[in-house]
Amino acid sequence: MGAWLGFVAEIVVLGLHNLLRNKLRSLLTMLGMIFGVGSVIAMLSVGAGARHQILASIGELGVRNIIVNSIRPPQEKKGDEGESWAERYGLTFRDRGLIEETCSSVERVLPVNVTKKRVWYGSSRVEGSVLGVLPEHMALFGMTVGRGRPLSELDERTAAHVCVIRSSLLRELGVLRDPLGMTLSIQSFSFEVVGVLEDARFQSHTRKALAIDDRAQEIYIPYSTSMRTFGTLSVVERAGQSEKSIVELDQLIVIAKTSELVFPTSRILSSILSNLHKRRDWEIVIPLELLQQSEKTQAVFNIVMVLIAAISLVVGGIGIANIMLATITERTREIGVRRALGATRRDVVLQFLIETAVIGLVGGLIGCLFGLGVIELLVRFTGWTALVEPQFIAASLGISAAVAVVSGIYPARRAAQLDPIAALRNE
Repeated sequence: MGAWLGFVAEIVVLGLHNLLRNKLRSLLTMLGMIFGVGSVIAMLSVGAGARHQILASIGELGVRNIIVNSIRPPQEKKGDEGESWAERYGLTFRDRGLIEETCSSVERVLPVNVTKKRVWYGSSRVEGSVLGVLPEHMALFGMTVGRGRPLSELDERTAAHVCVIRSSLLRELGVLRDPLGMTLSIQSFSFEVVGVLEDARFQSHTRKALAIDDRAQEIYIPYSTSMRTFGTLSVVERAGQSEKSIVELDQLIVIAKTSELVFPTSRILSSILSNLHKRRDWEIVIPLELLQQSEKTQAVFNIVMVLIAAISLVVGGIGIANIMLATITERTREIGVRRALGATRRDVVLQFLIETAVIGLVGGLIGCLFGLGVIELLVRFTGWTALVEPQFIAASLGISAAVAVVSGIYPARRAAQLDPIAALRNE
């Protein structure tokens, strides 16, 4: 065993000596490996960073949550009697009660009232998306209050005119003072700011699932306050005309008892709402389903990226095979001497394979450094998120060595098949 390890070490040293003896040729030989390994690491790291970001944003919605939104039904015709001046659609208080009574797999149902209102502070105005929520809503979606406090049970019971806002709203209004205790005017009603959320905002697809307008600032008020102050009637001014609608519940957050019950619960919800709403004026968003779909998409994306980067490794392997074939001609006499001194064909094959493996490993190491440099530049100049994992580097080095060894099999066999006497006579 010790003799065999000594033989391998000797060949590795010999391989490094041959690389250093022809530095430029060795560098050109390894370029394919360098770019291939660098590409693999950069692509996988950027892909992992994007995946982590997407999964984190979807994870904010909660894997046990089922979000049911009211949506305006297509081709809705207004009647001529009763409340013909306002279009009525969406989820109802009856829906919430029926879900709580009949779904044993549901832990809690949280209502949300969403209205779009103009928000004033002094002479500054912004468009706001005012969400009437229960106190546990904010904790459920991981919304952390950076300053002040979140909405409380007392706020809900007393229908207090208080609100929790994003710090971006303060910047848009041009507020420089301490926001806690300041008064905002939402429509014609005054609300005291009791808390400021951290500036991390929901991603676009997450905001859509939560029925938050991308163009409006989020403002959270107690659910009871929202119902008493703004009610279920919504009026939107468009092109000089007003569109009025009545929606009892804009959104329901249905919390399943376990993640395993999410999909069965969603099917029950779909059945209940289909029976109660002949018009398709609701939609169900399942964060767990979005999470699984995103993971599948990202897995396919990673495979495609690795295949693209593997092309560079294949090209590098072809270069190694070409150089090793040329090396046989240069080292014919050396091969003859080794055979004359007792080296077997197997020893010659092993020698060439170890040398090609050394080329692959050295090229792989340089490629790792190249890939890390590319990642640093991408993160710095594009703002992308990259996640470098140890298995990416290990896999890249392993692949580069494997490609190099496979590329060296044919040249090694050719070298081993040389006639020792003819090789010794070679000049």
